[in-house]
Amino acid sequence: MATRRLVLYGRSSSLNTQRVLWCLHETGVPFDLRLTSATLGESGRLGGTAFGGTEDPGFVRCSPFGQIPALSDSATGAQLWESASIIRYLAAVYKPSLLGPAVPAYRPQEAGYRLAQAARASAWMDYHLSTFAAGANIYGHDDFMGNLMTHLVRMPAGGAPVTVAAHGAQRQMQFCDETVARAAEAAAAQFGRLDAHLRSAGTPYLAGDELTVADIPLGVEAFRWSLLRRRLPAGAAEAPAAPAAAAAPAAAA
Repeated sequence: MATRRLVLYGRSSSLNTQRVLWCLHETGVPFDLRLTSATLGESGRLGGTAFGGTEDPGFVRCSPFGQIPALSDSATGAQLWESASIIRYLAAVYKPSLLGPAVPAYRPQEAGYRLAQAARASAWMDYHLSTFAAGANIYGHDDFMGNLMTHLVRMPAGGAPVTVAAHGAQRQMQFCDETVARAAEAAAAQFGRLDAHLRSAGTPYLAGDELTVADIPLGVEAFRWSLLRRRLPAGAAEAPAAPAAAAAPAAAA
């Protein structure tokens, strides 16, 4: 089979990869997914056999620090890493409506409005990175989603300690009830804020009446939260899942 022009390197259990998968499905452009991970594999648990692939020359050219996801587009020569940048690229090249409402060609005076709408959608992606997500502080005190996923899903059966590698560093981790409770409380607060915004704005999506890039990063987080809530111990903090993520097709991959 001929290689498709778009190649995505990552794993479908990765939040960062899921964001790009969702965006790719929205564009409708065919792509190849090459399973790539230095930490996780088919089992989905830490300590198991990882997918590998991080030495693949194509991946290395796209991702200078070996992080997933990464994307190669032979049609344009793009070699990208960081999920937010990949999403913005895919939207701009393959589905501009994801950046905001289009401006009719016969009304060029509305170009400024179009740019303003695109910036508004993009701001939600920046909010996700700067305020909501942990960034480089993965598995740290503020990484509530990473800690919930690790402690509730990925820890080895039986609660044995495991060494976790992330961003070039290693740390020893073991299941901790206190960490889960703290992370659940933080998640409830963050998703409560998003839910309150949607109620106040009176729109079905974060940036307005249509799905845009604003909804993809936070939508994937909300979808995962809706699944993790079911694994929380009785009495743990809860919050309504954000309506913006009610249908996140790629997140279920």
